[in-house]
Amino acid sequence: MVNRQVILNGFMSQTPWVKLMLDYLYLICLLCLTISVPILVRGCVQLNESIPQNGSHISDRIDKVAELLDEMADLMNNAIQFTEETSALTPSSSSPIMTLLNAFMTKTPSPPEHGSKTQTEREIYEIIEPQTTQTESESS
Repeated sequence: MVNRQVILNGFMSQTPWVKLMLDYLYLICLLCLTISVPILVRGCVQLNESIPQNGSHISDRIDKVAELLDEMADLMNNAIQFTEETSALTPSSSSPIMTLLNAFMTKTPSPPEHGSKTQTEREIYEIIEPQTTQTESESS
């Protein structure tokens, strides 16, 4: 078996520019880390300072989202109760989503006051054919 270190050392001795490139790569990585760590620390400190100032704004937004979720839950609850009242003959499903889907997909007759009972006569328009010009009639 050939030792990997021997192969690597043999490769490095034949191409000295590879060691130089690896050294430059290490240098660039260390410079990037040296520059990015203070920027990251400064950003964390600024974030820590801005949280107390924006805390009331964040809590207001959370309250608004909670109100919207409560309204959606009420609407879903009303829809489920409505479907349970109207579909007494159909078996109820185990999940609320299936109940809502059944409520929207079942064909319920429209109430008698839906739509108008009288039909109004409407004007029937006469179809006017376009006039052909002399160049159109010659090409035909």
